[in-house]
Amino acid sequence: MRRTLLKLTVLALAGLTARATPATEQSSLAFGVITTTTVAETQAAWEPFFESMRRSTGLDVRGIYHATYEAAVDALATDLVQLAWVSSKAALDCIDRANVEVFAQMVDSAGSLGYRALIVTRRDAGLASIEQLLDKPRTWRFAMGEPSSTSGAVMPSYALFVPRVLEPEAHFATLLRGTHAHNVEAVLSGKVHAATYNTEEMSRLRERAPRQAQQLAVLWESALIPKDPLLWRRDLPLSVRTRLAGYIFGVGKTLEEKRMLKRMFNLAGFQRSGNHQLKFMLDIEDFRQRSQVLLDSRLSDAQKTEQLADLGERYLRLSRALHAPADPALK
Repeated sequence: MRRTLLKLTVLALAGLTARATPATEQSSLAFGVITTTTVAETQAAWEPFFESMRRSTGLDVRGIYHATYEAAVDALATDLVQLAWVSSKAALDCIDRANVEVFAQMVDSAGSLGYRALIVTRRDAGLASIEQLLDKPRTWRFAMGEPSSTSGAVMPSYALFVPRVLEPEAHFATLLRGTHAHNVEAVLSGKVHAATYNTEEMSRLRERAPRQAQQLAVLWESALIPKDPLLWRRDLPLSVRTRLAGYIFGVGKTLEEKRMLKRMFNLAGFQRSGNHQLKFMLDIEDFRQRSQVLLDSRLSDAQKTEQLADLGERYLRLSRALHAPADPALK
């Protein structure tokens, strides 16, 4: 009997050791990448970066390419990926749902830490101003980003739709939602009269397809939006986070690396950052959500009070997360 119990104890301990190994060694890592154009185009641009990262760190880092922001958030929240590039809005959702944190911010080839949301139209579409687009209900066809797209949904809602008590689904004759690439193609093909876009995508379009870019006119431009963050899971071993940080904050010195980063997202590199980077987005999103509740005539006063209380709790919870101490791997 004692021998049997001893064998069972040894087997149980062996099982615990086997399960603990991946968490401590983290032999394989998945890096999530949002897709603003097509999955194939994004993958072609980012794969050299992951290959270089594998060589430099000795870590088996693999890219996972998400067709939607929702998929990117779910992947981080469920540990299907351990690092990711997401929008600022999606980053807030990740921090609210999972044990993750911002550790880096993109820097573009011009050295800028920001970009702007746009609404564009084709020059021959009959639209001359943003007022014309917004003042005539059920007249124009429009395309915009997913709800978690900062420039494709959050900023236009905050700056244009909410102040006018305008619901895009009800205001426009047709409303499409898609990636920036899908939306601008809908404008160029005449499927819609106008769409959300951003200055980063516009710069790439001017380089890649200047004739198409010349067909577009800008109806509206937002305030400056901080560049997108990179996130990682806080439960990654410190040794792994340190190796990743060493590569990510050091890449971009050689000519080959500079060319690689420029192909990815017109980048020059990355700078150290933290959750505090998302304060701008938290304030905008809180204002947008509170305004929608207050202006919703379908809600009773009691329902509004309840929903506003929930939003207040969320704001305080995320505010605390945004003031978290710096990650030791970034010191």
